[in-house]
Amino acid sequence: MLRSAFGAASVALAGGVVATAWWVDVRAAALLLSGALLAAGVLRATLPERAVPTGRGRGFDVSVLLLLALVAALLAPWGLATAPS
Repeated sequence: MLRSAFGAASVALAGGVVATAWWVDVRAAALLLSGALLAAGVLRATLPERAVPTGRGRGFDVSVLLLLALVAALLAPWGLATAPS
């Protein structure tokens, strides 16, 4: 049941990031994505192995998720400076 919740949350997050980028701002969408990656890293670090989909080690997953969160947050200010009309 928890795995299907992760799938539903992933689809909702993708839709939220796209909607935020479309209607609000690309920078806000990048920060939303960064926050979600940070939350995923924390959840992967704290939840038991049987509760999350795995394919690699916990340390690798947490490291990659936190690195991606940092990269997305650092690149967010470089979002579209001017949107085409």
